[in-house]
Amino acid sequence: MRRFFYSVISVFILTGSLSAFAQTGSVSSATQFLYKDFIKGVVLMKNGDKYSSSLNYNMVDEEMIFNKNGTYMTFEKPEDVDTIFIYKQKFVNIEDVYFEVIVNKPVAFFIQHKSKYASEGTTTAYGMTSQTNARTNITSLKAGNRIRTLEMPDDVKVVPEPVYWVREGNELKKFKTQKQFLKLFPSKEAELKEFIKSNNGSFDSFDFIAKLGFYYNELSGSR
Repeated sequence: MRRFFYSVISVFILTGSLSAFAQTGSVSSATQFLYKDFIKGVVLMKNGDKYSSSLNYNMVDEEMIFNKNGTYMTFEKPEDVDTIFIYKQKFVNIEDVYFEVIVNKPVAFFIQHKSKYASEGTTTAYGMTSQTNARTNITSLKAGNRIRTLEMPDDVKVVPEPVYWVREGNELKKFKTQKQFLKLFPSKEAELKEFIKSNNGSFDSFDFIAKLGFYYNELSGSR
C-alpha cells in the first residue's frame, strides 16, 4: 500500500528577534485558520486510500494542515490528494489549492478560502486611526522542511479575501462581485439579476452563492 507522506511543519512564535523562538502546540486563536479548532476529517487519496486526521485550513498560505500528536504537518505531495471531508464540507484539490465544493452539479460552484495579513491601524496624534490594507509579511524560517508561524504579532490582522469559482465543462472561471458573475453568463443575465434582487442577494454570503449556484443549474437545465 502506498504510504501517506507528510512534510513536518515546526510551529514557532516570533519573540523579538530571529534568533529567539519558542515552540507552541496551540493554534486555537490563529485567525488565519478556517476553523477555530482542528477537526476530525477524512482524506481521500487519488489512489483510493482513505485516512482520518485532525484537520484545519490555513487561508493565508492556502494549505491543509494536520495535527498529528501535537505536530503540525502538511502534504509533501498535495497533488496526490483527491478530496477532503470536514464536517459536511467537501474540499477538492485543484492545482494544489483546496476549493470547497458548495454546489456539486454539472455546473459546479466552489469557494477558494483566501486571506491576507495586514497591519492593524495605528493611532494618530489626533486620536484617529490610520488603516492600511497592504500585505504584511509574517516572519518565518525555512530550512529543510517548511516552517510556518501560526501565531501572529498583536499589530497584525487577517483580512478575508474569498474567491468564488464556477466550473462548466473543463473551464474554471472566477468571480467576487455581482458584476463579475453576470459577465460569466450573459445569456442568462436578466434572470440571474432578477433572482439576486428578489433574494436580496449578498456576494459576501457563502450561503447565497450556493443558492445562486443551484438556481443557475436549474435555469440552464444542468441538473
